[in-house]
Amino acid sequence: MRFSSRRRHQLAQALSFLGVLVLAVVVVFSLSACKSDTEKVTETVTQFMDGYDALAHPKDDDDKKDDEKPKDDGVPDPQFGDDATVTKLDEFGVETEEYHQHLLTHFSYQVGDVSVADDGKTATATVSITNATLSDAITNAASDFEAWMLSDEMQSTLDSGGRAALVDKLFNFLYQRLDADDATCATTDATLTLTKGDDGTWAIDTPLPDEFYAALYGGTDIRTAEEAVTQ
Repeated sequence: MRFSSRRRHQLAQALSFLGVLVLAVVVVFSLSACKSDTEKVTETVTQFMDGYDALAHPKDDDDKKDDEKPKDDGVPDPQFGDDATVTKLDEFGVETEEYHQHLLTHFSYQVGDVSVADDGKTATATVSITNATLSDAITNAASDFEAWMLSDEMQSTLDSGGRAALVDKLFNFLYQRLDADDATCATTDATLTLTKGDDGTWAIDTPLPDEFYAALYGGTDIRTAEEAVTQ
């Protein structure tokens, strides 16, 4: 089979383009394989913290389905350390996801110092977390609710909706306080520990430390938050 000079030129261009493409793929995979442990730890922690951000701001997330989003095996789903609260919320008929979304209205984070042990098997990562102070929101919401209980609206709400309507009103006050632009916020540092698996992937150690949850709740001790919400 004979090719014209023009055809040979086009074929050469196509092969050249293909060669560049293959080279680019090789370089990308090579760079990925050459990531340092510090970079891998930072990436794992970032993916984990992004889970909270996605829950807080679902509209800011892309439209990909969950199964289309790559996620390392060592990255747990967002955790709140509030099992007792969740149990109580279920009893009250309060949506747990909605509660957590309001908790995270003012959430933001920044991964700080990452330190890998000399043996390369464990690491620590400092995360600076900013969020609304839950204890202040609870205190203010309780005051709002007590004042509302003295109003004429309270009795009509109770008559029409019973105890569930009162619970809804209380949590509406809480959500308003958490969502408010002038909500008290705090920035707190917390340290996460990670362990390197036999396959080279890094996993965040669980259970997470209390200091992480304190930072997540705007400087509120998780035990204090649990006691306040479950009363």
